Formats: sequence, C-alpha cells, structure tokens
Amino acid sequence: MLIRYGWLACCVLLLLLSSPVSVNEPKTEYAEGQRAEQTVTSLQAGWDIFESQSDIMTVTSSIPAEDVAAPGDWWNAKSTESSTVAFMLVENMDELSKFLIDTKSNENIIYSSSYQLALNNTGDIGRIESQAPKESRFVKWADSKEKAATTFIPEGWSADLQIIRPYKSMTGFVFFARGDENTLVYVFQPFMPLNILPSRSLCETDGICFSSIISAEKVREMSLGNAPIAVSNFKTPEQYFTSEVLPILTRNLNAYTVDSAKSVYAPIYGDGNSTDLVPAYDVDYNFNVENKKISGKEMVFTRNYTTTTTGDTGIWNGFIVGIESSEDNFDRAFQQAAVTLLNLQFEEQWLNSERKVLLENANTSQALSAIPELMANSTLDDFYLIVPTAAHQLVTSQNNTMVADYLDKDSGKELHLPLFPELQYWYLNDDQLLGRDLRRDLMNASSLEPLF
Repeated sequence: MLIRYGWLACCVLLLLLSSPVSVNEPKTEYAEGQRAEQTVTSLQAGWDIFESQSDIMTVTSSIPAEDVAAPGDWWNAKSTESSTVAFMLVENMDELSKFLIDTKSNENIIYSSSYQLALNNTGDIGRIESQAPKESRFVKWADSKEKAATTFIPEGWSADLQIIRPYKSMTGFVFFARGDENTLVYVFQPFMPLNILPSRSLCETDGICFSSIISAEKVREMSLGNAPIAVSNFKTPEQYFTSEVLPILTRNLNAYTVDSAKSVYAPIYGDGNSTDLVPAYDVDYNFNVENKKISGKEMVFTRNYTTTTTGDTGIWNGFIVGIESSEDNFDRAFQQAAVTLLNLQFEEQWLNSERKVLLENANTSQALSAIPELMANSTLDDFYLIVPTAAHQLVTSQNNTMVADYLDKDSGKELHLPLFPELQYWYLNDDQLLGRDLRRDLMNASSLEPLF
C-alpha cells in the first residue's frame, strides 16, 4: 500500500473488533493509539460477516485526508470528501485489516474523528478524540560572561552562571535556571565557606586551631582571598546538610520542611570504567511562597582532599544540586530541568586556563602551608566529578528514570538526555533540541546519534 507521509504527525485510531458481528447483536470495542503522522484503523482477525457490497466503514475527520489505503483486494478505499474517507468491503476475508489515512496538519491541533461501521445491515457510530503528540523544546545556552559553560534550557527559561573566586587559588560557581511556576534549577559548587581540616601544624605554626573561623579580614591579611574559612573535621553529606545547610534554609524559606531524606551512594559518572561510589544525601522538601506550595528535590555531596606529603593537611566542602517548582507543576518541571542539569558542561579551554592561574597564585602564597596548592590542584577536579555525577544521581533517583547518551556529531560532544514517558525520542538541529513522546524527526536533524 502506498502512503505519503505528512510533515506533521497526526493521531492514530486503533479500532479493534473484539467479537464476531452478528445480524441481531453487533458488539464492537474501540481503543486508541498513536503512530507518527498516520491514522491507522484496524479490525481484528476472526470477525465474521457475510459477503456483501453494502458493508462499509466511513471515517469523518477534523483534519483533511491527503491519501488513503486499504489492505489487499478485499476492501476498496476512497476519499469521498476532503475530510471523509470510505472503506467498502468487496470480499469476505478472515484477516487482520488495517486502513491507513495520510494527513497533514498543525502539531497543536487536537485530532478528532467520528466513524460509522455498517456490517450486515447493523452498525456502530462513535467518536474518538486524541491529543497531539507531547513534546518539549530546548535551546542552547552559553555563559556570555566568561564563556565557561554551556547547556540546554527549555524555551522561555532564563539561566545565569556566576563564577566565584573567594580565594586566589580556588574557583567555584553558582548556576541558576528559571522557568514559570516558581521553577528553579540550582547548583552550588562549593557551598561556602571552605572548610580546612584541623591539624597540629596549622595550630602550632599559624595559630589556627579546631572549631575556629578564620575571618574574611584575616584571610585578606594572609593574601589568600576575601572569604572566611572554617576549621572543622570532615562531615558526611547528611551531617553537613543537617548542621550547616538546613539552618540556612529554615531561616530563609517560609515553612521549609524536609519530606524525606536518605543517605545514598552515587556512581561516579564520566570517569571511564570506574566503579567508585561517592556518598550523597537525597532530600525531598517543600516550602511556601505567596500561599503556593513549592516542592523540591536536591542532592548534597561532601568531598575532601588531603596532601600527599604530610597527610594531616586537608580541605573539604559541600556541593548542592537541586530542582524545585510549584507542587502541581513539579513533575513536568523536573523532566525539563533534568535536561539542563545533565548537559551542564564546562569548556575544556576555560578550565585549563583557570587551572593555570590558580597554580600561579598558589605558588606565590606563603600562608597556611600546603593549603593554597591543595586548593589549586583540587578545586577544578570537582567540576569534572561532582557536576555530572550529581546530575545523574538526582535525575535517576526520580522514579528510576533512565538516562541515554547521544553524540552530537557536529560538535563532537556527548549529550545526556532523560527518557521520560513524554520525552522518549530526541532530535538536535544546530542549537535547537526537541524531545517527543513519538518517534518523528520534525527538524530533519542529522547530528544526534545514540550511543549504546
């Protein structure tokens, strides 16, 4: 059968005749499915009719038909009007019958049709309506200030990256992406201030002992930077969230409540065949904004580094990645935000340039022993580790969501894209990314290749 495929997808009608049709008591059941741009009507094998030239099925659609086709030689098909199709039985066959209607329409139109099935002087009349395929569109976003990072954000969203340099030999960042319905995607790396491990050498040499805070003024005097430094023992993600993050949140967000929280282990992502796991704290929360309930989900990580020479000098800090939106919009917001988080990538050229500056600054500092050099050598490592690992852990923790990897053949970069019910198939064309629940390339994209 010859069908011309329309440029935009229409809906699919799947009609199943589940029991034999008799003269006295016809019984027909109808169900609905979707398949690209074709309308498909099926009658199940095993139905029983008498051969007759009067047996006919008509379908009247809200979208004009471009072409029609019927199976084999036992049905004739024709378009009697622009929006009406007739299928006439000419030979009795105990076979599965499929009728195809090719249409062209606007994607956003809700497809509807009515049908009339007349067999052996009996018939059924009904109506089926189907929503157009679901999809989400994204645009490429790039940091305009330092050209440090890129990602994809949903159409209509805004994003901002703030590179922070609290110390001369340390770099961090804060990333935000915002949508409607109080939707917010955020990454704090690190969550300030920096923590250094207490050690005998620091206490005896620099007078910095356990449970103390090195003020911003003192840090400036030491030519280390402009932010305070905390001195404390390393904390797990749960301990860090409970003792340091939670008090800030409850103080600044109205009725902030933790709905659930648990310690988990996240597989390190993007480190070849590594089987290492890093501890994390998985938190579901809510708070109120202008009488609206906001739901959120975040992952909290802590990382520590120690010197290889003495072994008693080290630094550690916490990192937070999260998504929040109005309660009713949270599921959709999470699906869209997942794309943004999974594809937040820092440019290799920028990272190399930044590392060079940090090492140069560390070599000129005489304060805090090996701490400046440790900061310079480790701060950007977490850009490679925590960002993709945290994003994957956060996304996959939501109903065991799967993440698929794709290669952008034009840029040579990988894209990591979630597979939600409404976002199963992905297409990329230049700076436009499209996720759909049906397989159909609307943009004639050719640069995205699945990696399996």
